Amino acid sequence: MELTPNEFYTVAPLFAGIGHNVALVYAVIEGNSPGRIFIDRPGDPLSALVLTDAGYSYVGGHPDNDEFNRALAPLLFNEILPQMEEKELILFAFSEAWRDKLDILLRPHGAIVIQRKVFDFNPGRFAVHAGWRARVPAGFQMRRIDTSLAEKRPDFSPLVEAQSKRFGVCLMQDDAIVSACTAVGVGGGEAEVDIYTEEAYQGRGYGFLTACAFIEECLARGLTPSWACWPYRVASQALAHKLGFEARPDAPAHFWAENM
Repeated sequence: MELTPNEFYTVAPLFAGIGHNVALVYAVIEGNSPGRIFIDRPGDPLSALVLTDAGYSYVGGHPDNDEFNRALAPLLFNEILPQMEEKELILFAFSEAWRDKLDILLRPHGAIVIQRKVFDFNPGRFAVHAGWRARVPAGFQMRRIDTSLAEKRPDFSPLVEAQSKRFGVCLMQDDAIVSACTAVGVGGGEAEVDIYTEEAYQGRGYGFLTACAFIEECLARGLTPSWACWPYRVASQALAHKLGFEARPDAPAHFWAENM
């Protein structure tokens, strides 16, 4: 059964103590980001599926819940994926038992296992960059993303919606956005980082400066920044390390895409 948003909180205990993707999972559970949640039974669910608007999905709770497990693949492949514009599944679990179960349930449909790089934030290592402002070049300015910027950049609109709790900063040269670092989701006391630098400005350290400003904003809000990327994003991994993030074991996910 699918929960209504005012019932999402009932699945929070099923994801307590998860080691990665905290911000994205709890952004949905806490009502900060759009998403859908399916459970096995009302009131006191044993298992849950969380779908986020960031393109990732998560299972939590009891992996040996046969009734839920029998319904999972048909729900995904017969109902959810056919309705998606980009028919792609990236499904994370938080225990070996769940991942083994997903192997059994999803491999007959052609799903494979992929790995995502995840990092822990070390505030002590980040502290050495406290003087980053002195490195902002003349003619550039660091700005919080606000309503005036969002009016010019519609993709910034979710960052100024109070309910989302999302936020971001950008480095600008005159009216041009050079680099932007934003929270994809905020929940569970964490903020999931997304960062990009316009191609013409890459390789000059602007992403590093923008990320420093974003991390300081996270800490000022009492949030822990959360960094993750795909293995081929070598530059992202190097930037994470430079900023004080420490690599953890990769997080496996089950992946399926149309025509893969």
